[in-house]
Amino acid sequence: MRRLSRDIARWDVYLHREGRGLPAARESDAPRMQLEDELFGVLYGGDIVELPARLRGGEHSRWAEEIHGRCAELPQFERLVNECRGDAVAAGAAVEALMNALGDPQPDEQQHVVRRRLREGCMRAEDAIVEVREALAALEHVDVGRGAGTSTSTGGERTGDAAVSLARKLRELPRLRELARLAGRVRQIAAARRRHRVRRVPEETGDVERGDDLGRLLPSELVRLAHPRLRRAALRSLLERETLQYGVRGTDSRGEGPLVVCLDKSGSMEGTPDTWATAVALALLDHAQQERRTFALLGFDARVKSEVVVAPGAKLPIDALFTGCAGGTDIDHVIGRGLELIEADASLRRADLVLITDGVSHPVRAPELRQRAAVRGVSIIGIGIGVAASTLAPWCSPAMSTTDLTTLDSATATALFAA
Repeated sequence: MRRLSRDIARWDVYLHREGRGLPAARESDAPRMQLEDELFGVLYGGDIVELPARLRGGEHSRWAEEIHGRCAELPQFERLVNECRGDAVAAGAAVEALMNALGDPQPDEQQHVVRRRLREGCMRAEDAIVEVREALAALEHVDVGRGAGTSTSTGGERTGDAAVSLARKLRELPRLRELARLAGRVRQIAAARRRHRVRRVPEETGDVERGDDLGRLLPSELVRLAHPRLRRAALRSLLERETLQYGVRGTDSRGEGPLVVCLDKSGSMEGTPDTWATAVALALLDHAQQERRTFALLGFDARVKSEVVVAPGAKLPIDALFTGCAGGTDIDHVIGRGLELIEADASLRRADLVLITDGVSHPVRAPELRQRAAVRGVSIIGIGIGVAASTLAPWCSPAMSTTDLTTLDSATATALFAA
């Protein structure tokens, strides 16, 4: 498709407009928009052909050519091209950052000013790419679906890949961007806790096996390590996990079952508390998917307002993240419903139930619910936002409280992800 100074593949122009939610390309597009199409084509690495002079559009084509020339001189832009090659989402984010830094340049603007702005734009673009990729990773298990706002800029149904669809949603919904940013931070904390979690609790010595656990080596292997002539061979066996050691047997059911998350959607959760709680729920969804565990999400106030079960490998509908906050709080009711789900759905047996709330309610049924949970082997973990842990203790063990809604404290992270 002919632009100011370049002929760009129509598919590349379509990807650019679609990914950023822009109107369909036309011959009459403003010069700035045409330049954005050209820069996207260069970054994305599609088919690009320089137009002959007779087909270029006067002073605006000279201005575009000047921009391309300055970009080609910058090593920062070359790095940007390598970073965006074949990645439409990254290229779209980079173009937006570049053009924001460039402002509204005039055809006669001084070259050193353009160069300085482009260099700054490249640095902004690198940050934008990191941000959008982290957000997409945090929302990896969310399904945009075909609801409102998912039609294409050309009027048809969206057929692009999930990353492009999510990237567009991130542009359209400021709250989703903030949610993804916080969820990404919690996700990193969760990953760190998983690396240090207890995988097995030894209870008794079993058969002899091969490995590299110094604490379980057979006496004969310890002798080899102490012997000056056998030490090297023993160390090699240790590095290759071939030393003889005692095997152990044990059972530990913690953190092995499905996850049922009860998310408070009462009126007092509106704003930052809801964003934080939803980010934690997203990190728990990622945790469940990483370990092939079924995940269920219940949004509640005085009743259960939304309910969705996500099987391993499936995705959470994006609408489940935006259940409105209103009404009071009834913890008895939501825990009762969570236990009903666990009892009725075989894929949720022996689940860990996580309650996240900033409210309190009368624990009328708490003893009964805890007894039902114990019979089913269900653990109930409570996280209170700005309320004392003791207010959740009738239902939950452990019960914790948090006031810092910018991160996830160590005790809570350990309870959720390292058990």
